[in-house]
Amino acid sequence: MPRGKRKITKKELLKKPDEFITFSNRSYNWIRMHLRPVLWVVSGIILMAALYLAYGAYQNYQERLAHEAYFSAYPVTDSGQKIKKLEDLVANYPRTKGAASARVTLGHLYYQKGESAKAIAAYQGALDRMGFPANIRIMIQESLAYAYEQKGDLPQAAKFLSEITLTKSTLIKEDAFLALARVYQKMGKTGEAKATYEKFLKSYPKSAYAQMVKDRLNRP
Repeated sequence: MPRGKRKITKKELLKKPDEFITFSNRSYNWIRMHLRPVLWVVSGIILMAALYLAYGAYQNYQERLAHEAYFSAYPVTDSGQKIKKLEDLVANYPRTKGAASARVTLGHLYYQKGESAKAIAAYQGALDRMGFPANIRIMIQESLAYAYEQKGDLPQAAKFLSEITLTKSTLIKEDAFLALARVYQKMGKTGEAKATYEKFLKSYPKSAYAQMVKDRLNRP
C-alpha cells in the first residue's frame, strides 16, 4: 500500500451512505419537486403514441374502403357510370393509394372521350399525390404527353416525351422516340424531328419500326 494513504476500515465503510440509495433518493426528490412537468411530458408522449396508432388505423380503414370502391367500379362497362364512381372515390378518399389508381384510370377514360383538360388534371394529380414506382410513373408521363398532344399543347407534349427518352428505363422508350419525332413534325420542327429519328435508329437498329423511320428520313 502506498505511503501516506490510510486504509479505510470496515466500520467506516458501513457508516458511508450507499451510492445507489443516495442516487435513488436524489432522483425521487427531483421527481417529487417536478412532478407536474414530468406528468405533462409523460402524458404528451402517451397521447402522441395513441394518436399515431389511431391515425394509422384510420388510414388503413380509408385505404380498404378506397380499394373496395375502386374494384367495384372497375368492372362497370358504361364509361359514364364508371367515371362517376371513380370521381366519387377520389372525392371521398383523396389521400389514398386507391384514389391515385382511380385518378390514372380517370385520365384514360377522359382521354378516350376527348376531354383532354380533365385527362391532364387526372394524370397530373396522380403524379403529384403518390410516389409511384419508376416504370409506372414513366407510363403515366407518357399518357400525360398524349393528353397534351390531344389538347394541342405540343410543347408540353414534347417536354414529357423528351424526358422519357432521357430515362434509363427501356419500358416505353422506343415508342417515346417515335412519338416525340411525330410531335416535332406537327410543330414544324423538322430538324428536331430528323435528329430524333436518327437517335432512334442508333438506339434501336433492329426495331420493327426501323425501316419505316428510314423511309421517313429519306423523304425529300
